[in-house]
Amino acid sequence: MTNSLTDLRRDVEDFLYSEAKMLDEQRYDEWLDLFTEDVHYWMPITETREVRQHRDHVPGEWSLMKEDARFLAKRMERLAGGLAHSEQPRSRTRRFISNVLVTPGPDGDLVAECNFIIFQSRRANSEQFFVGSRRDRIVTSGESWKIAERTVLLDHRVLPRAISIFF
Repeated sequence: MTNSLTDLRRDVEDFLYSEAKMLDEQRYDEWLDLFTEDVHYWMPITETREVRQHRDHVPGEWSLMKEDARFLAKRMERLAGGLAHSEQPRSRTRRFISNVLVTPGPDGDLVAECNFIIFQSRRANSEQFFVGSRRDRIVTSGESWKIAERTVLLDHRVLPRAISIFF
């Protein structure tokens, strides 16, 4: 591994850690700026598959989230305006990002894969963890990076309640 690849991975890790902090601090406007205008944010459902069945998720499958920049902005607007009733009162979250792998993608973009654990706490007695992995396609936008695609794969087969947070 060359020094430049190590530096690149470290820079991408810092980018992902900063993103997690933005979400934990509910700085949603800043977070939304991390995405391209044509972003594809996708969370397919988790299916239990037989050993010999293919594990990749195919676009068009059922999904828990399938959003673009406009839809993400609408969700932000609902959160900021108090219209997201599932987030009244707002959740307290803590995101842990690990096992970051970075590879060059087509057209000079980057593919960043990582694992995550998100702790969510609401009210006095509602706590849960979300565990899974993410695959991001990151593109250069001037002097900064933007997320052009995000695929979130939850390890959960059954969710305890509706998803009201971002991954």
